Amino acid sequence: MKSLKELADGYVGYTETGNNDTTFGKWFGLNNQPWCAMAASKAFYEAGMIDQVAPKTKPKGFASCDEWLKYLSKNGQLVPIGQAQLGDLVFFQFDADAEPDHVGIVRWHNTVLKYVNVWEGNTSSGKAGSQSNGDGFYVKKRSYSLIMAVARPKKGAK
Repeated sequence: MKSLKELADGYVGYTETGNNDTTFGKWFGLNNQPWCAMAASKAFYEAGMIDQVAPKTKPKGFASCDEWLKYLSKNGQLVPIGQAQLGDLVFFQFDADAEPDHVGIVRWHNTVLKYVNVWEGNTSSGKAGSQSNGDGFYVKKRSYSLIMAVARPKKGAK
């Protein structure tokens, strides 16, 4: 079984075929929908870690950032932004509606310059274009100011 890091690295450069048509949506059973949460869920699932970030009632994880963040919050898995580490889920806020717009997986963290390097599905490759409904899976550098929450997988969860 591949590690979460190996899987996420392997997704980098993947692009949808248009209208959110993706391997992640097909796998989840909810194709042609925003797919950042489905991409992160698939990585955790394939790494054998889905039980660390989702309940048994969600064997493939989550398709909704909002629902996922609520679950992780209720489950006591949120950590301070400054403690983000490899494999944590990071939820982003790109607008003013107080709901998470996007999710990714922390690749590494720069505490001095206050940013995280994140694997993200359904984002744009650069600074232009939609950051929460783009066309591919990319590594992004994100400032603390965009982060709504960070959640840590629960080791040994079942």
